[in-house]
Parts: sequence; C-alpha cells; structure tokens
Amino acid sequence: MPIYRGPGGSGDATNDATNQSVIAQNSANQASASASAASTSASAAASSASAASSSAANAASNATDAQTYASNANTYAGNASSSASAAASSAAAALASETASINLANNFSVTASTLSAGASATASYNSGTYVLSLGIPTGATGATGPTGATGATGPAGPTGATGPTGATGATGPTGATGATGSTGAAGAAATIAVGTVSTGATGSSATVTNSGTSSAAIFDFSIPTGATGATGPTGATGATGATGATGAGVPTGGTTGQFLKKNSGTDYDTTWYTITKSDISLGNVENTALSTWAGSTNITTVGTISTGTFAGGTY
Repeated sequence: MPIYRGPGGSGDATNDATNQSVIAQNSANQASASASAASTSASAAASSASAASSSAANAASNATDAQTYASNANTYAGNASSSASAAASSAAAALASETASINLANNFSVTASTLSAGASATASYNSGTYVLSLGIPTGATGATGPTGATGATGPAGPTGATGPTGATGATGPTGATGATGSTGAAGAAATIAVGTVSTGATGSSATVTNSGTSSAAIFDFSIPTGATGATGPTGATGATGATGATGAGVPTGGTTGQFLKKNSGTDYDTTWYTITKSDISLGNVENTALSTWAGSTNITTVGTISTGTFAGGTY
C-alpha cells in the first residue's frame, strides 16, 4: 500500500510549491519596489528641471528593471502554480493511496491558509475528518532593489503665485546718443495780439490773460493804478505871461492909498475907499505929532506902569 510521506522532504511537492511561492512573492515585492523607485525618481525629475534629461534616462532604465522583475514575478508565480498543482497532484495521489487503503475517497478535502512572513510552511491531516490543511507563509520582503533610472519628466505644474518685486537694480550706463532725426515740416506761424487793456485798483496785481488760443494768442492786460508819488521839487519860475483881460467885479479908478471895500454881500459889489480914523475906532485921536505935542491936562490916569524911564529916572 502506498505511504504518504507528509511535507518537508526534499523533492516533496508541498515543499516545492512553498519555495516557488516564496520566490514569486519576492519577485513581486521587487517589482513593487522598483515601481515605487520609478515613481520617486519621476517626482524628483519633476522638481528638478535642470536634471530632467539624465533623470529621464534613469527612469527608463528603472522602468525596464521593473518590467524585468514583473516578468520574473510572473514566471515564479507560474512556477508556484505548477508546484501547487504538483503538490495537489501528489496530495491527491497520496489521498488516493490512502483512500484505496481506507476507502474514504468521498470524504477527503484540502484547505490552504496564508501564514505570516517568516513562518514555516505547515501541512496537517485530520484522520477523523479527512481534511488536509496546508499553511503557506507570506514571502519575506526582498532586499531593496537598485535605484531605478529617473522616470520621464512629468507634466508642468500650475504657475505659482507671483513673488515679491525685487529691489531696483543699479542704473545702467547711459546709452550712446542716437542719430539726429530728420527735420520736420515747418509748422504754422503763431500770432500774438494785444486785446483789452484795463486799469486795476491801486495796490492790486497786474494780470495778463490769454483770451485767444495757444497758436493765436490775444493778451488782455490789467495794469493797477500806481500809488501817488512824493511831491517833486519846485520848478523854476516861468516867464511872465501876457496881461490878461480885466476881471469882472474889480472897479477901475481909485487913488494911491485907497483900499477895495466890499459894499454888500453881492458878488463884485466893491468900491475904492479911503480909510478914516472912525473906521478903525480912532475918532478921538488928534492928528498931532508927539514931537510937537505940548501935553494935556486931560490925562488923569495912565494905569499901572511896571517899568519905564521918566525924566531921566528909571522905575
């Protein structure tokens, strides 16, 4: 009767399937790591425009490596599948052998579970339930692959906000003088005319206003009256003028020593007149010279004489 050896032996289908699964997992991890490295390289390329060319070449190389690892993973996965099929076939053969011995073909079943990375693969058989249980550990994470080549430059990001205005640079040197331009056509001659001239108040400001246009100006002037100047020196006496006509109201005639007397309040009512003693309140004065006057007994009081010389005496 055939004997089922159980898992673990060299060349055992279950052990080969486990190994192929580990290899396939490692290849898949390497492929994932390479793809991640390619993504990182692409990001680095986008942020560094100056290294875009070399980064693109590296990304292409990494992408190629990733494709290679992915292909290897597919190959190992196929191998694992083949090994699993072989294991299933071996298990089925063993089961058939056991069934042939114990006639339990209709009750036999197989289960498989995933174990944590690093755990040992397991296989157990419950003779009471006729269940073959397989434990396949998750493959350990493979070593990090080499950094892939930088990927192709990604699309340009949106334009960032405008930065602050930089400080004004130093003034550059003065450029050379340009060539003299051609002489322009002669323009129309401008005209200037004097408009109104008015006299302003004394002390005001003189003004000039253009009531015309810029090409045909009309200037209106306002000139203030000047302040009264100081009296000038007396001029030289002019020549004697010709005798004028006799004025109205001055009567003709008269004699030496007479005066012109106003007769009434009427204009020009005058006459020549000789003044008498009575006119000047001297009617009582006799016309006698003091040198010939013999004196008079009519003088009784002459008032108070403060000082004077009389008869040779001083008082």
